[in-house]
Amino acid sequence: MIALEKSSHDSTYVIAFMPIKPIYAKRILSGEKHFEFRRTRIRSDLTHIVIYSSYPVKKVVGLAEVNSVDEASPSKMWDLTKHAAGITRQDFRNYFNGAKSAVAISLGKVFPLDLEICPTQVSESFTVPQSYRYIDTNFLSKIAELGFNELAEAI
Repeated sequence: MIALEKSSHDSTYVIAFMPIKPIYAKRILSGEKHFEFRRTRIRSDLTHIVIYSSYPVKKVVGLAEVNSVDEASPSKMWDLTKHAAGITRQDFRNYFNGAKSAVAISLGKVFPLDLEICPTQVSESFTVPQSYRYIDTNFLSKIAELGFNELAEAI
């Protein structure tokens, strides 16, 4: 069951739609990758992410609960996350080249979708963001309805 945890700051869900390269989306879904990295800040009270496997897949493939959001220098962040980063050190360095800080989203329970879906199935006017985009619970519920037939009522 998908248990949506409320944000401690304002009693609402904080959900981000995140495009992720297919190789890393697969590693998150398989349990090999426990951190998602970003160069830009994201709310520290983030509760969930929608995993969108970017080109060439271009589909929502899963959902994940968020344990925490942390920010540090790229070198410190690598030291803290390398055990479950799901990315090589060189790829990590390339991604954060020139960045002063690195954001790591620690992922909790991951829910692969039974059926991968296009975001436009949820909202015809939806445009996929480059880094992330906050979405509301209605959008998430629609993803669950389309992707998890038997779990939709749990959200």
